[in-house]
Amino acid sequence: MIEFHRAALNEACRAFATCVYPGAMQPSNDIVETFAHKLEEIALGHVDFVVSLGRDPNLVTRAVDYLREAHGLPGRGIDLTWFGQMLDCLVELAVPGTSYSGDALLFLSDVREGIELAIEDAQASE
Repeated sequence: MIEFHRAALNEACRAFATCVYPGAMQPSNDIVETFAHKLEEIALGHVDFVVSLGRDPNLVTRAVDYLREAHGLPGRGIDLTWFGQMLDCLVELAVPGTSYSGDALLFLSDVREGIELAIEDAQASE
């Protein structure tokens, strides 16, 4: 069984909480901690599901990091519903809980192609 690093999830949630405030606005540490705690609670809700399917629970942390990098724009604000829905989607893509067919399967091929392109671009810029 792969060890879950809760401290890393906490740090990822803190980083996300910090980055979504408008550039000039520097929230107090209490505000960041409160928001990060709420994000972490949402993220922790995915860990058991991921483990139940035999996957690395730390992928939840990586999904939070991905959300921060891809969508954690200053000014996004505190939208826990959006965060939860986005995390649901990312975890489902990384750890499918069902079988797919038809257009859903075609979409997964589209996602795979996009991921491959993103990885190629990232590797080319290193």
